[in-house]
Amino acid sequence: MNKKKYHSHNQQELKIICDSLCDNITDVLSSLDLHDYRDNSKMLTMPCPIHGGDNESALNLYYEGDSYRGNWKCRTHGCEKYFKASILGFIRGVISAQRYSWNKDGDKMCSFQEVMAFANSLVSDQIQTGKVFNNIAQDKNNFSRIINNITNKPNEDSKISRQSAIKNIKIPSQYYIDRGFSSEILQKYDVGLCDNPDKPMYKRVVVPIYDDNRKYLVGCTGRSIFHQCDICGSYHDDNKQCPDKEKLWLYSKWKHSLGFKSQNHLYNYWYAKEFIYNNNYAIIVESPGNVWKLEEAGLHHSLALFGCNLSDRQKLILDSSGAMTLFVIMDNDDAGKKASIEIKEKCENTYRLFFPKISKQDIGEMTNEEINTEIKQFIEEHL
Repeated sequence: MNKKKYHSHNQQELKIICDSLCDNITDVLSSLDLHDYRDNSKMLTMPCPIHGGDNESALNLYYEGDSYRGNWKCRTHGCEKYFKASILGFIRGVISAQRYSWNKDGDKMCSFQEVMAFANSLVSDQIQTGKVFNNIAQDKNNFSRIINNITNKPNEDSKISRQSAIKNIKIPSQYYIDRGFSSEILQKYDVGLCDNPDKPMYKRVVVPIYDDNRKYLVGCTGRSIFHQCDICGSYHDDNKQCPDKEKLWLYSKWKHSLGFKSQNHLYNYWYAKEFIYNNNYAIIVESPGNVWKLEEAGLHHSLALFGCNLSDRQKLILDSSGAMTLFVIMDNDDAGKKASIEIKEKCENTYRLFFPKISKQDIGEMTNEEINTEIKQFIEEHL
């Protein structure tokens, strides 16, 4: 029965699903726990997560389109031959490698049902799970709503105000207070716990992301309040059993709200833009927590990438910000070092670039005194 249910998607529906997955490609990769990739505007390059190679440009994923959107190629082992060169085939290959240790032709693959369950979980507002749209051409209003959601172009009436966004979360977040952040900074950034079991961010600390004027919500990201499980690797309640393999993605460390395209935004731009414009410099960091620590220490120019990759769209925001100098402070790990190199390559012809060294793993672990000594003084000396 299930097999028929999932295979009942027609080609129009599959195209809508695939386009929506490509529109939200960073969410797809994050849900698959893939972070080691490079965004070349229309194409992503990465080590192949399917056969497990370490060649950094082995796999090319064309999320804006090559012969079609979501086309991908493993240029070293040809993994697309086994899983189909579509975004759904890519997802199937990755899940097969992660859940079933697929390594070669003949090894166990994940089912199409698993792939569609994963895909539908990410685009559930666009395509109801298992629901067939038999009369798309006739039902113009419904189809328009689907396309509107996919293209992420809400009308004025559908925008969510800041006041509406924060009424469902408990601010400030005790989780981050326990990690050394002040309640004042968490209140400033509206960081709080979602304790409503009917909400998709239940049992997560919600970090709202606002438009340039801090008037409307453009999305949010949620951090699980649980520690990583030593058995299954997900983030679930210690008092409960590990989730089934098909549901591990529900218990990821971080989760973006549906439709939020992190590559199109810089966290904290709504606060930092005036300081950047007036002082002609910006501080580039990985995560919102880094921003909060710098803000607590009196540095108001920081912008977070939501990870290690500076996308072309994020660079366009920087290019229009008035910044002439960038202080790039990635985390002290291999991914952070690689990100610093890539940012240098992308920005060295546009900005004066500096890369302050920090003594801790990331800025979130630093005290105000350490930030003043290692970062603030460095900035003052190089302006």
